[in-house]
Amino acid sequence: MSELHFRSAEIQEAMEQHQQQSNRREMHKLDTMPMEASFFFDARAASNPGGGGLDDPVDDGQSSSLHCALRPIIILAQVFAVFPVSGVNSSDASTLEFTWRSPKIVYCCLSSLGSLVLTLFSIYRLATTSITSSKTSNLVFFFTAGITTILFLKLARQWPAFAATWQSMERELATRYTRTTTTTTTTTTAEQGENQGDNNPSGLEALSLSAKFKVLSTVVMSLALVEHSLSLLSGYVSALECASLRGHANTAATYFSLQFPQIFTESNFALWKGALVQFINVLSTFSWNFMDLFLILLSVALTDQFKRLNRRLHSIRGKHGVAVKTMPEWWWAEARIDFNRLASMTRRVDSQISDIVLLSFSTNLYFICIQLLNSFKPMPNAIQTIYFCFSFGFLLLRTAAVSLYAAAIYDESRLPAPVLYGVCSSNYSTEVRRFLNQVTTDSISLTGMKFFSITRSLILTVSTFVAGTIVTYELVLVQFNAVQADHLQSDSNITKVCETHELTDVVIDEF
Repeated sequence: MSELHFRSAEIQEAMEQHQQQSNRREMHKLDTMPMEASFFFDARAASNPGGGGLDDPVDDGQSSSLHCALRPIIILAQVFAVFPVSGVNSSDASTLEFTWRSPKIVYCCLSSLGSLVLTLFSIYRLATTSITSSKTSNLVFFFTAGITTILFLKLARQWPAFAATWQSMERELATRYTRTTTTTTTTTTAEQGENQGDNNPSGLEALSLSAKFKVLSTVVMSLALVEHSLSLLSGYVSALECASLRGHANTAATYFSLQFPQIFTESNFALWKGALVQFINVLSTFSWNFMDLFLILLSVALTDQFKRLNRRLHSIRGKHGVAVKTMPEWWWAEARIDFNRLASMTRRVDSQISDIVLLSFSTNLYFICIQLLNSFKPMPNAIQTIYFCFSFGFLLLRTAAVSLYAAAIYDESRLPAPVLYGVCSSNYSTEVRRFLNQVTTDSISLTGMKFFSITRSLILTVSTFVAGTIVTYELVLVQFNAVQADHLQSDSNITKVCETHELTDVVIDEF
């Protein structure tokens, strides 16, 4: 009997050693497996009744794909000479390519050239006349539009490789983010209800990535269309008033001379010139709005990936979200490597769009200052008042949206920490320690070419400390414009309405 008991103990000890060796081999595979490889633990996690990480809605694969979600937005952008990447119509990111022989490249280069030509005319006007805020605004606007087109041309060269890498990551993570109805036998009904309430998204968060992109793009572009329409209407009303006061019969010439004085004070007006300049203006307006929209959409895509991982982690929390269920070490290693993948992807995104981020924040801050300055000026009619209020509000809303959506990436990257803090000491393994160390020490966020990181603290800092600088800048601009206003006090109503002295020098051609 004692010999049988001894042999039984030997068998049990051998089985335990074999299990430990098997676990070590699994851990080694997780640590050494490249990002492009598939995890053999996926099937194991899907069949694990206590895995707790299978909590996201089932989708068709395309609705949650970044490439498929961005496809209609990129097609729209290419209509306005932005983002000239080929192969967008396919649902597979591997078909994307960049070629210099594409007509899209020619269209993009012509658009950028047109913006830069208007920039040069604006510089010449500043050099030959007095400097005012409206003249510098035209210069900054067209310069920003030209640089934006060039930056998206540069991004288009890198986009096929980036989109393929992102698609590979999506497919590898998808098997661990599907919903099952199985639960652990130790989970109570109250815990199930609480966990489901915490993990199930609602409202906009319940939509697929493609649906979110459509909603956000529709809102931003619709507001941009309304703003541009109000701009045209405001310019037309001002042109009617100015033409009536000056006795000009050609309202179109007056309109274009008011809207683009840098062009039509140096060259004779012709309808084809006006149409061409207006077309370039439309392309420039779109590129300026699309820059912010693109940053919002990429931020949403990155945030969604972190949210899915966080819902998987939070699903293993017990009642009241305090205790954490006992999970095998391979599960924590899997979660940690998923987090590391997302951190690496965020850094890659940042390396490719950080220049766009810097351009967006700097130009938005500049135009906020200019609009604050314009708020001190009396509006000649109700249309201009409506246009100014809507334009300023839209600018503030767009800037806040870019800041908050980008800051959400950093916020979501910090959320695994409470779950890891809740792991009991008996289950506090090496993988949990490594995971917690990375979450608490790694700063995962988008940056403006490493000059600043977009976080909520940055937004508060800019709102609090930079406000003093903006106020000082506004006072300088007000004094600067007050000096110029002294020279205009004796002018007639014609000058006040037409806003430019060069209008009397415009020569109108027949064609």
